Amino acid sequence: MAEPAKASDPLVTGEGQNTDKDESRKAESGEAGMTMEVAGEAGEVDLSEESEESKVKVEEEENLAPDGGFGWWIVIGSFLVHLFIGGMERSAGIIYLKFEDKFQQSAAATAWATSLPSGLRLTLGPVCSMLSNRYSHRSVVCTGGVILCISMIITSFSPSLSFTYASFGVLGGLGRLLAYAPAVVIVGEYFNKRRGLAVGIATSGVGFGSFLFPTLIETIFTFYGFFGAFLILGAIILNISVCGGLFRPLWLNVKMKVHEERRKSRTGAASDAEKSALCDNRRGTESERMQTLEQEPNSDVVYRPETKTSKIKKIFSCVSSNNRRKPKTKLLELSLMKDLRFASFCAAILLFTISFQAAFVFIPAYAKSKGISELHASYLVSIAGFCDGTSRIVSGVLLDMKSVKEYRIYIYNAVLFLVGFVSIAVPHLDTFAELAILCAIYGLLVGAYICQKSVVIVDILGVKKLVNSFGLLICFQGIGMFLGPPIAGFFKDANGTYDTGFYFGGASMFVGACVLATANVIHYIMMKRR
Repeated sequence: MAEPAKASDPLVTGEGQNTDKDESRKAESGEAGMTMEVAGEAGEVDLSEESEESKVKVEEEENLAPDGGFGWWIVIGSFLVHLFIGGMERSAGIIYLKFEDKFQQSAAATAWATSLPSGLRLTLGPVCSMLSNRYSHRSVVCTGGVILCISMIITSFSPSLSFTYASFGVLGGLGRLLAYAPAVVIVGEYFNKRRGLAVGIATSGVGFGSFLFPTLIETIFTFYGFFGAFLILGAIILNISVCGGLFRPLWLNVKMKVHEERRKSRTGAASDAEKSALCDNRRGTESERMQTLEQEPNSDVVYRPETKTSKIKKIFSCVSSNNRRKPKTKLLELSLMKDLRFASFCAAILLFTISFQAAFVFIPAYAKSKGISELHASYLVSIAGFCDGTSRIVSGVLLDMKSVKEYRIYIYNAVLFLVGFVSIAVPHLDTFAELAILCAIYGLLVGAYICQKSVVIVDILGVKKLVNSFGLLICFQGIGMFLGPPIAGFFKDANGTYDTGFYFGGASMFVGACVLATANVIHYIMMKRR
């Protein structure tokens, strides 16, 4: 008789089957684990690289606008670029008189020589934006300084007014084009909360340049003549390239900060590990301490002596990785003109610039026609320039206040109307004292208007659109630069006085202010409905 199966028998309890299943599962999971381990080893570098990339992107977004630090060096460089370019352009009335004395041509023809460089500087703004997007603000500004210096040297040999159109007008305009726009845009990129103040300080260089350059240029021409004066001006203007060297790209500044933070954190971790190793092995030899440090389980860093060769390799690897990670941007973005307020802003700037050039450029010539000496006429430009520079800083501080920020574009619109009144008042003044007071008021208003252009653009479109939108804006401004002085010169040739040019300028300012006001009212109504 067969014995009954015992409960402990594997066939009864099923433990054998379960054991076999468990062992097969373990084998399968082991093989899968080995496969995953091999795959992990193969993809370890790729995963680490992806995590590094994502970490860098997060750190970049957090530190995109430093709002200080190296940004203040950017402001200093931009201030000096504005000082040189603004000083030259605000001295256009003085240079106009020198061209008129040398070439003996009509007022309209001579005015083209001074309006060409300013017009090209602004009209070709989109080209400058494309170059800045393709290369960097730094390289574009440095190139512009060299071209502008060459322009001044060639102009010193100018035999005729037509030759001056090419040397001072076209070549000089190309140099100003490359130097001006990047110096404005890069300040807006480096600052967020204090953008108005930073831009105000940077662009105030135009005002202080207007204060220094007219009298300086008049003195240089008096002592050194036409040839020597332009050679000296070429040497002075070459300093723009030195200022451009300060314009470190923002993306590179972010990368440098990230690498610096990582270096500090690694150095701190290594120093903590070294301290613990020294405490545990006070009486040990140097080799024992280093061995303890290398075997420390919580230490991620192994100390090795850093040689000059390793430092050089580290620098070059950092630079090459930065170049590979430079963000890509659109070279030109014409779709921005679909925005109603931005399109109206461009139209207002065009009309305002026509009036600005028709009025301000001819203030020295108007003063001379009233019997005021050329030296005192240059003082008028200096007075306006000093008030201009002061106004840019003060307006930057005031318009950055929290209670004022949301009304910034409306205040800007009101300034346009006020400048129109000032322009119309010029022909009614005859004495130096009256013109000096009016130039001071004119400088205060114009300084607030010019310095806040890029800030208003950011309020309308945002900082990411600043490079391309600023290029489009100054393109419209350049058209006004081309048209303003020749129109005022035409009125002078037709009527024998500059009065009509000032009246035309004031009317143009009013029309531009009305265009922008209409767009602001429409935008305000649409926002209320939402």
